[in-house]
Formats: sequence, C-alpha cells, structure tokens
Amino acid sequence: MRAVYDRTIEKSCGFLFARWSAGAKAFESYLPPDKQVISDPLGGYYAGKEGMKIVGLMQAINPSIRKAIVLRARFIDDYARHSLDDGFEQVVLLGAGYDSRFLRLPEFRSTRIYELDLLSTQVIKKSMTLKLLGSLPANVTYVSIDFSCDSISQKLLAAGFQRHRKTLFIWEGVTLFLNQDILEKTLGRIADICPDSRIVFDFVPTELINDETDYKGNRMLIKLCADIKEPLTFGCQPKKMTDILTGLGYNSINITSMREANRIYSGTDKIEDSYYFATAEIRKIDSSHNLIRKSLSS
Repeated sequence: MRAVYDRTIEKSCGFLFARWSAGAKAFESYLPPDKQVISDPLGGYYAGKEGMKIVGLMQAINPSIRKAIVLRARFIDDYARHSLDDGFEQVVLLGAGYDSRFLRLPEFRSTRIYELDLLSTQVIKKSMTLKLLGSLPANVTYVSIDFSCDSISQKLLAAGFQRHRKTLFIWEGVTLFLNQDILEKTLGRIADICPDSRIVFDFVPTELINDETDYKGNRMLIKLCADIKEPLTFGCQPKKMTDILTGLGYNSINITSMREANRIYSGTDKIEDSYYFATAEIRKIDSSHNLIRKSLSS
C-alpha cells in the first residue's frame, strides 16, 4: 500500500490522523477483555505499522490521548445503533477516514451509508478495502468532497441521497481542526438538507486548544499537529455549543463529557476531561405538520 499512499496523499494529516485513529482502536485488542472499550478487527489493517507506531508513542506520553479516540468511537457506535433502532435509514459520515463501521457494526451492513472525504483519502481506503475483502461493500457510497469549497447537499444529492429519509450524520474527529464559522456553516447545511435527522459529533474544550490545561502530553500533541501543518484551531465549551446548535434549529441536544463516557464504559471517572461528545436532532415541522426547509447561504 505504500505506493498508493505516495501517489495520493494531499496532506500529511490525511495519512497520519486516519491511521492514528484506526490504530487507537486496534490497540484495544492488546488489553485484557474486561478493559476493552471497543473491538475493531480492521483497525490494525488500516493503521499499518506507521499508525501503530504513533499510537505507541502517544500511549507512552499519556494513555488518555488514545483513550479519547476509543471513547469517542464507542459513544458514536452506541448512538448510531440507537438511531437505527429508532428507524433511521441512512448514515452519512463526514470526513470518514478509515472508519470501519460499515463492517464491524452488524447494524450498518444493511443500511445505506455515505462516506464523505477527500478523494485522496478515499482512493487509499477503497484500495485497501478491496484488497482485504475482494470487493467494496455494496451498501456504501463513496462521495469525494473538499469541505472547504464543495456543497455537502449537492454532493450527497448527486450521489443518490434521499433527503426525506431519516438520516444520521456522524462527524468524528474533525471540529478541532476548523473554526467557528466553518463549524456553524456545516451544521447549518446538515440541518438544511434533511428535515428529519440526527447528528453526533465531538469537540474539545477551548483551554486544550490554547494549551491552558495541565493535561499530560497536551503541548506535545499541539506541536505535532502544528508540525504537520494541521494545527488544532477550534475549541468550545458545552454551553456555547448548545447555544450554537439551538440557534441553528437543533433540538434534543445532549453533551456528554469524556469523563462521563469513561464512567459509563470503564467504570471510573479518573481520566482527563479533554473531549465532549454532542448529539442533537432536527425536526423541521410547522404547526400544520408540513415540512419546512430553510435555505442557508453556502
């Protein structure tokens, strides 16, 4: 696969962070069964030696850095299962990277999935998946997109997205590389394209971005991201994020801290509270029960 990587990578972060995330989940298999938060049989394959090397480095600096990725994935998995049980018919992954839910979650295997990401990242993932499985999953539609200039709605609709079907949007590991303006525009476009939808995404606190915490290894993480030209740029507090979502028309908003998630999945709150996981819904219905669409400028 090295030739594929050399030929297609546009940004080093597309190579590093996708593999790091996959490797963080693969690392769980080295833990005792009662300590494992998630099982990802494809994690090690997508991570490769380089991804596992990064995970080992971060594990030595502070295990909480890796644990954050695992808790995030498990939280999203559970919310996704809950949404599919509630009758949601489509899943859209924004910045899908090397996500493996299409295979590791049984519920996803019979669900229409749209994976949105840079063409370069998708070429790699599709090549690796094809080599491993012999064919690409029939229920997954790969949509190449540059989020900085392409329209999410136009790209999805051109790919066959059914806007009046109940849809779950997953936005994992992305917001900390954005700014508030892009965050709000993206959330607004998601709310606009589908009148009956849910979203789950993660964000980090402002003090982490500003290096105003005593989190072990935080400064090194900030430096690593800056060195590969993908600096951490956006943090937010739960109250402000709730206000942003409310202002864009979202409801049923819930924000869970990393510490709360660790208590749920690991039985202890002894972890640095360096992440938040947000869920929210859009139900655009007026008093006559007619669907309302609100056009947002792109």
